[in-house]
Amino acid sequence: MTGTRKKITVGLLGAFVLIGFYALSAGRLVLNGTRSLPHTGYLMVSWPILPLRGSYVAFPSPHAVDARFQDFPFVKQIVGLPGDMIISSDAQVCVAGTCRTLLPKLAEKGLKPLSEGVVEADELVVFGDAPDSLDSRYALIGTVARSDILAVGYPVPIPHWTEWNAWAQ
Repeated sequence: MTGTRKKITVGLLGAFVLIGFYALSAGRLVLNGTRSLPHTGYLMVSWPILPLRGSYVAFPSPHAVDARFQDFPFVKQIVGLPGDMIISSDAQVCVAGTCRTLLPKLAEKGLKPLSEGVVEADELVVFGDAPDSLDSRYALIGTVARSDILAVGYPVPIPHWTEWNAWAQ
């Protein structure tokens, strides 16, 4: 192996090791046991917090959520950033071209849509991918303060627990 090739190999190996240590120290694996998001696992990085449109964020469960779930963070995808328009009706909420339909059964329970307007500075709009996801489309959840973000996530391909269960039987 030539000297240049050896340096490149050592440099790449060193970068890989540093990234691995970073992931172990600043990251954690979060499992999604619901069908509210398209992936079952997320590598959540707690530093630096760089919320970008399309990334996933973990944040504390809103106070309106059942007490049984207060210890579990919500994980949702960012669809709205500061300055984006929120367009709301009785049927759906749209932000930056991404729309989610409001469920009639939740409207009957009194859940109102997110108010129209502009996403404020240091606020984010987050949606789940499942039609029945409890997310920013409802005023009860609302926007998420950037300061409340615990981590930014990246999908990890882990089979859903039901797939593991079927395989084990």
